[in-house]
Amino acid sequence: MSTSTHRPRTPAKGRPRDIRPTTPPRPTVPLWLITVTALVAATAIAAAVLLSGTRPSRPPAPPAPPAPPLTAVAATIDGQDIPVRELALYLAQERAATFTHFRQKYGAEDGPGFWTTEHDGRTPAAYLRERALADVTRTTVELTLAHRQGLLADSGYDAFLHNWQTENARRLKAVTAHQVIYGPVQYTESNYFTYVLSNLAADLRNKLTETRAITTSDTALRSYFTAHRGDFPHQSFATAHDSIRQSYVLDRYRALLDRLAGSAQVRVHRAVFDAVPVD
Repeated sequence: MSTSTHRPRTPAKGRPRDIRPTTPPRPTVPLWLITVTALVAATAIAAAVLLSGTRPSRPPAPPAPPAPPLTAVAATIDGQDIPVRELALYLAQERAATFTHFRQKYGAEDGPGFWTTEHDGRTPAAYLRERALADVTRTTVELTLAHRQGLLADSGYDAFLHNWQTENARRLKAVTAHQVIYGPVQYTESNYFTYVLSNLAADLRNKLTETRAITTSDTALRSYFTAHRGDFPHQSFATAHDSIRQSYVLDRYRALLDRLAGSAQVRVHRAVFDAVPVD
């Protein structure tokens, strides 16, 4: 008779059981709490922007077209080409008046976007160019008239530039030689243009009076004196005769230029004209 001895079973060899405790599920954040948090954050950001005085940045403006060369033709007036260089003189002269107009009428302030911001459908840049075009039209018909009256050999801007450079060279030579000159040693382009035009206008008025294109009859002068009596206070027609004649001739001269400018044939070369810088 055999006897058997019962032995305790040993566990089978292999990977030990994972006896770590199971991690409990994370609590879910309510949707309403996420929404409230987002609103609070947005309100805080907006408040910070207002308190700091800053504004959200605007998208950048499209790049301006390249400036045309100074010799490019911006307009043609009664067959006379107007180069960019000449137009630029009138743009510079009208800048202050344009700024004042938009500041007073629309409250516009100077800044990077001043010239390109529209007011009633028009930008200050467009307004400035219109004023400059009106000015150069009036001057062009005046120079053309002086040329027809034999007071100007060439009414083109190239001829003016040549005369300007020649005059500055003459003045510099005179100063070097210790000679007396009147006026500046060197004229700027703008100052010389104003100087020449002012003298030419006076000569042209005299010429038009001599040729009776502007008549100064006693009847015309008396009528002018009566209509503008307030311009000659405490004076009789006899004592104010010379002043009356001068004012009358100037008035008729301006009216003549207005008529010529109003009937001038103006052709604007838009691709060049609109690309001329104004700032």
